[in-house]
Amino acid sequence: MTSLTSRAIDALGDEETRKQVRAQLLKYLETDTIWYSPFHQTEPQTIVDLQAQHWNPLLDWVQSEFSVQISTSNSFFRPVHPEETFKKFDEVMQKFDPWEMAAMERAVYTSKSFIIALALIKRQITAEQAAQASHVEVNSQIEKWGEVEDSHDVDYHDVRRQLASAAVLSSNL
Repeated sequence: MTSLTSRAIDALGDEETRKQVRAQLLKYLETDTIWYSPFHQTEPQTIVDLQAQHWNPLLDWVQSEFSVQISTSNSFFRPVHPEETFKKFDEVMQKFDPWEMAAMERAVYTSKSFIIALALIKRQITAEQAAQASHVEVNSQIEKWGEVEDSHDVDYHDVRRQLASAAVLSSNL
């Protein structure tokens, strides 16, 4: 472990730092990729299929597992979630050890999704499944228009590397 990683993990043991990190991560609930998205669409079929495959199971899991109410949107207007949903997820993160907090932070920032990251940290999905879920829109565009060399392919590997490192961090190896 590098000294930078060690210092970061130590900082996440400090309650004030943890509180600030939780607040930043909870902001992702307001614009989470899998529920606030103009892409909860009925067409094109490619994106509908990818959403059903990668997002719907996560939405079902998070609502069932944490007894929270989740709304989705197919417009640019943000869905409104009850304050209890935010409180519940804050309580969940309060129980994370410093390693899990570091992993959650990395996974949220990489996937742009609190829900995808939470599922990864709670071992409901693998790093590969998290990467696929975080790239639903991109994969739909690639299928329609093709891959942009030195962009999509680089991002493909970078996201997997970042999410796999989060999965390792959260496993407390």
